[in-house]
Amino acid sequence: MRLCTVIAEGVEDVGVAVDGGVILLSEINKLLGTELGPSLDDVVIADQRSELSAAVRDPDVLRRASRLEHPTFGPLLRRPPKLWGVGLNYRRHADDLEVEQPVEMPGSYLRGSSTIIGPGDHIVLPAQSERVTAEAELGVVIARTCKDVAPEDAAGVVFGFTTVLDMTAEDAIRLNPRYIPWSKAFDTFCSLGPWVVTPDEVGDLSTIRISTVVNGEVIATNLVSAMMRDPLWQVSYFSGGMTLEAGSVIATGTPGAGVIRDGDQVEARVERVGTLTNRVRSAVPQPA
Repeated sequence: MRLCTVIAEGVEDVGVAVDGGVILLSEINKLLGTELGPSLDDVVIADQRSELSAAVRDPDVLRRASRLEHPTFGPLLRRPPKLWGVGLNYRRHADDLEVEQPVEMPGSYLRGSSTIIGPGDHIVLPAQSERVTAEAELGVVIARTCKDVAPEDAAGVVFGFTTVLDMTAEDAIRLNPRYIPWSKAFDTFCSLGPWVVTPDEVGDLSTIRISTVVNGEVIATNLVSAMMRDPLWQVSYFSGGMTLEAGSVIATGTPGAGVIRDGDQVEARVERVGTLTNRVRSAVPQPA
């Protein structure tokens, strides 16, 4: 199942992909008399996957519900309890930053929900940085609040997978590695979406290819199998001693980053999950 946040008639709704387009959750609720959602945050936090799956298999829903063939996407999630990022999980990304890749575990950081944007929104380059990079990543969305998850149980707490564009004020990190939280904290520095895809539809994570693309050029690409630590290991490890609330998102690391500038178009392509596209503009007026 593929879910998204849709903007319909100026209001955010949940969209469920079916043959022929996207059905809105508000319409499903009207047809079935249910009270699912209403936001995708609510769907994830309450883990309403089984209810939604049953709803979009209902012959009456499929017959009567209208479909959006070209939906306008909004930010996938508005208020994830945690946005946890994982860095230097591929050797290529360590090379980008001219640092040694960690041996035992990748780096990590927490960022605020004010960083979130959605498909088509602008990434805004802050005045405080002269070198911003964009990084494609596979995101893991947590289905239920958990802590100390055993590795063999990690798949059971995952709601689904999404596409992430993660931005970094790279000059801040080069000035001082302790500035990682600040380099990730600027508004618009975390784009999510357009889809969250349930694990049954994604299949074998190790074979998924992740690509960072700037202005149509593939800057870096690699498979999940090339990660130092795979996504389910990360769920288990980071839940050790730290509660992962339902609706939290883990960005699992990038195969490589591309420098972005005013006017660029940047994409994160994650096979079997989705392609996320954003434009770039500067917060500082550019000379004519």
